[in-house]
Amino acid sequence: MRPARGQEGVLVADVDPDGAAADKGLKQGDVILEVAGKPVSRPAEVVDAIDAAKSDGKKSVLVRVKSNNGDHFLTLPTRAS
Repeated sequence: MRPARGQEGVLVADVDPDGAAADKGLKQGDVILEVAGKPVSRPAEVVDAIDAAKSDGKKSVLVRVKSNNGDHFLTLPTRAS
């Protein structure tokens, strides 16, 4: 991940094709706008929000993503599978 230059959010630079995020529909080039209802602008904010959900005992977190198909929501696991 890296900051999305010239726009809000965090750009997804790479996705493990065999990972949980890819299984849920996250793709390279998508822009993460929110995690757990909070806007993000730095990769560390994405990681912190996922870690906070994990610490709270949640198995997944809601993420708002902008892609070529517009804005949509994904539910990503807080633990690697």
